[in-house]
Amino acid sequence: MVEVNTAASDEWDTSNEAPDGYEYEDEYEADEDTEEDETDDPAAEYEDEADAPLAKDPKFANVIEWVNGFFLPVIRRRISDNDGGLSWDPRWWAYPEVVARLTALHQAWEEARVSDSMSAMSSWWIQHLEPHLRVILDGDTGPMANAKSDRSFMGWPAMPADPVPPNLIDRILGQHN
Repeated sequence: MVEVNTAASDEWDTSNEAPDGYEYEDEYEADEDTEEDETDDPAAEYEDEADAPLAKDPKFANVIEWVNGFFLPVIRRRISDNDGGLSWDPRWWAYPEVVARLTALHQAWEEARVSDSMSAMSSWWIQHLEPHLRVILDGDTGPMANAKSDRSFMGWPAMPADPVPPNLIDRILGQHN
C-alpha cells in the first residue's frame, strides 16, 4: 500500500530534485558540458538505426481509401431526402468542404490509431468526428444540405468575397503573429 502524507502542504513541489534525492536536470536546461544536436530527426538520437523506433505506416493511404474502408462501413445515420433531416450525397468527393473535412478526419484518425494513448481513439470520436459529422450531414445548412437522390444538386456555390484592400493586408496578417 502507498502511504500518502495528508499533512503535507497543498502547494506543488517545484524543486528540481527527484524523490530519491538524485538531482536531475530540467529537460529545458542544457548542461554546459553537453553538446546539443540541432536536428529534428527523432532517429538521430539513436547511434544504431536499428534501435530507432519504427515509423508506423498509415492504414489507409489517402482519404478516398479511408472513406471507403472505414468511414462508410462504420458511420451509419438515417439520411433524409427532404429538408430538415441529415443529408448525404454519395458524390461526397464533389464537395470541397466535405473533402477537406474528411481529409482532416482521416489524418486525425491515423494519428489516433498509432498513438500510445489508450484513449486516443475515443478522443478522435468526440473531438474530431462528431463536430465534423454534425456539419457534413446537417440537412439545413451543411455542404450537402440540398442533396437529392436524383443527383440534381452539386453543392452550394463558393461564398463571395471582395479583394482585401492593400492597405489592410499587413494589419490582417500581423494580427495573430
